[in-house]
Amino acid sequence: MELNFLEFGEGKPPIVFIHGWQQDCHSFTPLVPFLFKQRKLFLIELPGFGQSELPQKISSSKDYALAVKYWLLKKKITPVTLVGHSYGGKIATLVAYQNPKIITKLILIAPSGIPEPKIWYRFKELIPTPIKRVVRSFLVSRDYKNAGRLRPLFKNIVKEDLRPIYAKIKSPTLVIWGKEDNELSPDLGENIHQLIPNSRLEIVSGNHFVFQQNPEEIANLIANFINK
Repeated sequence: MELNFLEFGEGKPPIVFIHGWQQDCHSFTPLVPFLFKQRKLFLIELPGFGQSELPQKISSSKDYALAVKYWLLKKKITPVTLVGHSYGGKIATLVAYQNPKIITKLILIAPSGIPEPKIWYRFKELIPTPIKRVVRSFLVSRDYKNAGRLRPLFKNIVKEDLRPIYAKIKSPTLVIWGKEDNELSPDLGENIHQLIPNSRLEIVSGNHFVFQQNPEEIANLIANFINK
């Protein structure tokens, strides 16, 4: 399976960045000017996003993780540091869990993986049918609305619970969260930090895309962590 990617800089071990849902390889470009002189950087596109094709066999996050693993082995760039944002953080976690020997460090920026209660499912039976469609449009997530051809896949992945996986991560891990994140609560950052044995949590000013808002600050956190 071919994955589209951008490549910058020099230095080992390289850093591989995995974007979030509905994003592409350009998502992490604000970090490049602050890191490319220290390490080789690969900004990949997951299957079905950007210019990467979506094979029919992709039906879960584990399939995405396998696609990333095979890409890493094909490129012969292991061991690597993985950086994942949001859904990309979930994929990075799965790759690190399944392949601890080739992942030197793991950096998760507001990763998904812990399902949150959905208000819609609790109250939909109480809502009169004529107004269900209107109410539902306000309660479903932006990612669901914009999923398009990936909506069947999205319905599968939102049910996945990575708490048992987080608890088994062996790679040193840095968890970064924007304190103004209104897509995934910063409280989840504390939960994930408590689950991952060898982890550190950094809550910083910013929203769900904190690495785009404050790229220099996030790049410094990444650099300090990988250079320890």
